Amino acid sequence: MQKVLKERFPEWCSNFEQGQNSLILTDDFDSLLGCAIEKHVKGNDINYFYNFNKLYVADRSDDKKALGIDLALHKGKSWCNHVIRINENDYVNPQTANINALLKVHSGNYTKKYAMSTALTMWSFYGLPLPKTKKGKMLLLCVDSSYLGHYREAFREVHNEYLRLLGFEELIDLLNETTEFDYELLWGKYKTKEKIKLNKDGYLQTNLPLADLQGFFDFPIELPTLQFTLRNQFKEGKGNTFQTQSKEKLGENVVSFALTGKKYFKYTYTA
Repeated sequence: MQKVLKERFPEWCSNFEQGQNSLILTDDFDSLLGCAIEKHVKGNDINYFYNFNKLYVADRSDDKKALGIDLALHKGKSWCNHVIRINENDYVNPQTANINALLKVHSGNYTKKYAMSTALTMWSFYGLPLPKTKKGKMLLLCVDSSYLGHYREAFREVHNEYLRLLGFEELIDLLNETTEFDYELLWGKYKTKEKIKLNKDGYLQTNLPLADLQGFFDFPIELPTLQFTLRNQFKEGKGNTFQTQSKEKLGENVVSFALTGKKYFKYTYTA
């Protein structure tokens, strides 16, 4: 990652003391891969599962600070890739490690957003070597459809500029020699869009072929085997940026917030 971007990240990102935090996993491969990176680099383990309106916990006696992975938390530490400003001057969680937050992307300049995965941000920040094989690199670009912006002519240069900021010029070359269809075949084969869910007994399960995916990365990618129970339930809200032009209008009880497009947003809050 280029210094001009890396130095903007919160200080906690550069603290490599092992096992400081407990991770909040969300329901997709981007979050699971991000959790695997955190475990590999900092020894942090998953203890929470968040599926937007509910937060589940495995070990209630764990008193470590929670760290959300691919989660747009309004307060507290998180790695995130969402656009979390309605307007340029909107409040932003100072603890979030989010390129779109750091570079002041909002609804008004939405087409300038970082449109790749949270895992790719973490991969770059922590200086991890890219997967050794071409297919491994392509699978990394499949996460959260990180390849897609390259194949949209109006967005390609923005996409490439972010890859340069991340220090991944090699991936620009790869995208130039592959096609959008190549990635569609790959994510279809390896089911990278499959979700993670809790079964009726409180255990995490997924149709992600973790054993197959494991072969492309240098660290374990696995679901915790602990039983989870409900800790918090949140209210859900949504709106548009014409009627609501600042997050301040949503009150003080916001838990998570993200734009779902240039004009719309979703959020959770406590009653």
